[in-house]
Amino acid sequence: MHLVKRLGVCFLAGFLALGCGDSGFVKARGRVIKGGEPFLADEGEGMRIVFVPLEASGTKYDTYAAAYDPYDGSFFVMGKQDKGLPPGKYRVSIELIKKKEDLLNGKLMGAKSPLTLEVTKNSKDLVIDLDQANFDKLLANAAAKPAKRGSAKRN
Repeated sequence: MHLVKRLGVCFLAGFLALGCGDSGFVKARGRVIKGGEPFLADEGEGMRIVFVPLEASGTKYDTYAAAYDPYDGSFFVMGKQDKGLPPGKYRVSIELIKKKEDLLNGKLMGAKSPLTLEVTKNSKDLVIDLDQANFDKLLANAAAKPAKRGSAKRN
């Protein structure tokens, strides 16, 4: 009888552990827009999008890169080990990349970025609105000034 109880307890513990695993993480999806329309990078350009927790404490914290699709302006975040990212508030860092150079000269990186999003378990379509960051103005200013390693002019 003790064997049956032990097996029952082990089964219940295993079942609960299985259910609790990564259920708190969100495989976030969304789109990048400018002027209310999907932002489509020009040929030869790419966009690097990184989610940084706003409530990060200390010097060590996880960041979450998003995969950007330049053909439709969408993105998704698979997170560490494809688990997604934990719900919370994030600062969104953006780099517009061409020939390994950020065409924005780092103006939307880290604490400089005004872009923030809240990710919840119910997040279905996150929207990164580049107009909130004065994207056109930043891009024009960056193109007028040479980047640290060469010129960053937009064609």
